[in-house]
Amino acid sequence: MSIYFYIAEFVVAVVLVLLYYKFIETRKIKKYTKNNLPTDLKLFIYTQKINVKKISYKKLMTIVAVINAIDIGIILLITNITNNIFLKMVIAIPMAFVMLFASYNLVGFILKKKGLTNNES
Repeated sequence: MSIYFYIAEFVVAVVLVLLYYKFIETRKIKKYTKNNLPTDLKLFIYTQKINVKKISYKKLMTIVAVINAIDIGIILLITNITNNIFLKMVIAIPMAFVMLFASYNLVGFILKKKGLTNNES
């Protein structure tokens, strides 16, 4: 298969995940409070110690949606190297954890540089 197919597949996967977050995940929350946050947003806030008084939940949800969309697109590209469904699962499951950990830490580092995290003292 050509590289254009893989690029198109990546773009379609990212767009579909972003549309899911836009129309399904964020629509079911009328007002963002600590109690009704999605699990992935809670994970991002608590692992990276984000100060939610300096940045809104809505902006954080957009950041997490973009991170997750790109991660899923990359995982899809990497798992397409094989046709065996079992091997795809063996590759995709650990890779999802590694990708989320790495991308959340990268974005957390950027937010820390901007001063949007709680001071660790």
